Amino acid sequence: MVGLLRQGYACEGWCTNNRPNLPVANGAVTVSPSRSPQVPKPAGVKKGWQRAFAMVSDFKLFLYDVPEGRGSQCGVNVMQVMDMRDEQFSVTSVLASDVIHASNKDVPCIFRITSSQLATPPTTSSLLLLADSEAEMKQWVQVLVELHRILQENRHHDRSVYILKEAYDNGLPLIPQALSAAVIDRERIALGTEEGLFVIHLHTNEVLQLGDCRRVQLLLVSPQAQVLSVLCGKNHSVRFFSWVELETPESPGTKITETKNCQTMVSGLICRGTTSVLCVASKRQVLCYQLTHSRPHSRRIKEIQAQGYVQCLDIMGDRLCIGYPSGFSLYPLLNEGAPVHLPHPEDPRGAAVAQMEALRAVEVSLNELILCFSGLGLYVDGQGRRTRQQELMWPATPLSCCYSAPYLSVFSENALDVFDVRKAEWIQTVPLKKVRSLNSEGSLCTYGSEKVRLTYLRNKSADQDEFNVPETTDNTRRQLVRTKNKRKFSFRISAEEWQQQRREMMRDPNVRSKLISSPTNFNHLVHVGPGDGQHRLQDLPTAQEEKRRESQAKLRRRSFTKTRHPSSSGSDTALRDSASGKGTQLEGE
Repeated sequence: MVGLLRQGYACEGWCTNNRPNLPVANGAVTVSPSRSPQVPKPAGVKKGWQRAFAMVSDFKLFLYDVPEGRGSQCGVNVMQVMDMRDEQFSVTSVLASDVIHASNKDVPCIFRITSSQLATPPTTSSLLLLADSEAEMKQWVQVLVELHRILQENRHHDRSVYILKEAYDNGLPLIPQALSAAVIDRERIALGTEEGLFVIHLHTNEVLQLGDCRRVQLLLVSPQAQVLSVLCGKNHSVRFFSWVELETPESPGTKITETKNCQTMVSGLICRGTTSVLCVASKRQVLCYQLTHSRPHSRRIKEIQAQGYVQCLDIMGDRLCIGYPSGFSLYPLLNEGAPVHLPHPEDPRGAAVAQMEALRAVEVSLNELILCFSGLGLYVDGQGRRTRQQELMWPATPLSCCYSAPYLSVFSENALDVFDVRKAEWIQTVPLKKVRSLNSEGSLCTYGSEKVRLTYLRNKSADQDEFNVPETTDNTRRQLVRTKNKRKFSFRISAEEWQQQRREMMRDPNVRSKLISSPTNFNHLVHVGPGDGQHRLQDLPTAQEEKRRESQAKLRRRSFTKTRHPSSSGSDTALRDSASGKGTQLEGE
């Protein structure tokens, strides 16, 4: 059990006094180093190493940061997790060429752990660790390799549910500024940045800038109403863009003036999936709107005063769940009724979540929910009473919680952790530096510092991707070029770059041979080589037919010239007479 509040092993109370001694066979592969290995400082190996506390549990390697100072204890935040179930997991020693910034005396003590990161294009994540001695380094490598072998022999299958794909070319200059994103349809995604709202056409690589939005913090798509809701501007107000307006860059959208100072919003369906609604929170006030195709796109249907400053909103059936510090409340949307406060006031765990931030509420079944706080996740029923002894424990401080049934994605500073809410199990972790979710489902996110990538989380069990993910490369030379319309851009390779690429391709004989098409429409009759002598070569039927037609055409031209060639000075008269049918009489005379 690894969490911010509790660490250890979960067990039944009756077994604690009857537990057997743990046998350790002679010669067993174990590691008990005097000191934990060190990891590179955030700025890299060139800046030096820092102490970390390492432990192995559940076929995972956990690394905790140890503050500098004598006798300092490590914190409860996991700095990094490497899962041995990963298909690309490996442990090896390094060469001097692998760690060019490390000192020569440290190279024999360094080992590297590798795990997968992106499936498309294939990329891996590597972690360097520095042991106190070469012998201790070999001991760590031996233990981890042996554990990985045991894992494979026992066929502990990979439990991961998401594979990561790069959603778009990382050369697009809008990606590092991205604050939010949304999938509009299979050919378009919307990207919200500090500079504005942009719609990217994935097939044509056209980019449209919509309206005068600035600092676009949140994007919500309502497909049934065909409306894109945008939280933007220095006043944090909400704008609506219809599907038609998404193709009209000059359209300013429809601004809802009463949504000023909005901090969060949520969209969904009520009335058995027939009606689209949008709920907007401004401090402690929540305004609920019905969304429609036609203008005006919204109609206010309800106003709610929350128990505290609203931190999150979730629609569950025909009810709205409002999260605030220390708790949640359920409000009916179709009628008037008293709210239900979660967790139940008599639940002793209420004291444990006091002053914790509310991140998300998730509906597991018709009568069970998970209340996601900044410290842990609680299982409760519709009245807020405990339904399970298990709790969801976050390995690191969460930045956001996203949900796509039945998986809860928890984003922290350096990792994405995925939980199966039905089984209350932590099933996947992906090491990603500076990862940030861009939509409420968590399917789009960015990560990286030097090279920021827009990433799509694809569910392995899904029939297809949510949108047509284009092929990407790290060696892109595309540029965002403005067209005649100042709000339309084209993300493409310039003519000069294309010529340069073509010249580079022609220098490579392997590539150059591919540019010349293979021969077609031929028959191999006989091989002709050095010393083979003369061979009779036979043309193809089509070639023979073409030669026959050419020879007939030449014969016609010759006969035409002979019959019309002048024999005397009166050539003009003869030609005119022959054209009028008098040529025969002249020859007869």
